[in-house]
Amino acid sequence: MQIIKSSLLVDNPLVSVVIPSYNRVDTVGETINSIIRQKCNFEFEIVIGDDCSTDHSREVLLQYQAKYPQNIVLLFHETNVGLGANWAICAMYCRGRYLANCDNDDFWHNQNKLQLQVDFLASHPEYGVVHSDYRELNRKNGRIVEVVFSDFVQKKPIQKSFFDGKFKVCNATVMYKKELIDKYVNLNDFIEHQFTLQDWIIWVIVSRHADFYCLPVSTATVGIENESITRPKDYDTVKLRFQKERECCIYLASLFPQDLYYDEQKYTDYIHSILLNLAFRQMDYSKAKEFGNRLPYNSIKVFCSQYKLLFLLFALCKKMKVISSSGFDG
Repeated sequence: MQIIKSSLLVDNPLVSVVIPSYNRVDTVGETINSIIRQKCNFEFEIVIGDDCSTDHSREVLLQYQAKYPQNIVLLFHETNVGLGANWAICAMYCRGRYLANCDNDDFWHNQNKLQLQVDFLASHPEYGVVHSDYRELNRKNGRIVEVVFSDFVQKKPIQKSFFDGKFKVCNATVMYKKELIDKYVNLNDFIEHQFTLQDWIIWVIVSRHADFYCLPVSTATVGIENESITRPKDYDTVKLRFQKERECCIYLASLFPQDLYYDEQKYTDYIHSILLNLAFRQMDYSKAKEFGNRLPYNSIKVFCSQYKLLFLLFALCKKMKVISSSGFDG
């Protein structure tokens, strides 16, 4: 791994910001700029790990490091290590008391984000993690949607809620007390197991030892694209992604066997429901019927997947947003 940093790099950053980077030459500059523009009364560093990008991302990163040598450290991997390992390696090089995340297709629209979060954690020692509301930006049509998490009532135990997918936070808004990661998270496991996730695993582990707080202010903008790691459009890609995530579930359940339980059938049904949703979006009746046959007959979507006319009507209504995502989606 090639480490690129300057002798001008800040000596004692209070905050470290991690950017795992891969093939985002069109957006990574926007991400870095939004961090550099932060208004705060302390020093911070930005640790960027490039996972063997095949576009011109590294050229852009080198330009930014040369422009902001006091803030930016670059880690250039020689072989592709995957998202989880890339993040973990970056975290190992972070020197700040607090650690924040921003993926290379997201950015911070609130220039006070870091200051607000540091002030909160410094004055509320009972909390270990702070996040916030955020925005979703559809990069295809430019539409922006505000997402409010601060109204959500946090139920305890929060760890099980995270594990069961009933409680979520936006990774681009999160700030941790780094001592929690140093003490409770085995970053080498991310490298050894080549986890495809980093954020959710951290939340599940850290939530066992610290409370989360959501600031009622929007700080980050998350870029939504037609296809990405988290929104694949290919059935085989979906299967591969969730097979790797299954390994993450098993890993977490093994860490907390008294509190977390991995249900093989439940997770398999979850994957099939994701594949069924994809089939509806792609108007693919044969695949919808195939995946619907593998699911419990307990939703209108599964029922419609078995009859071509109903399938087409349901899919068209969804496409036209006649059926809301909170209505008969099942």
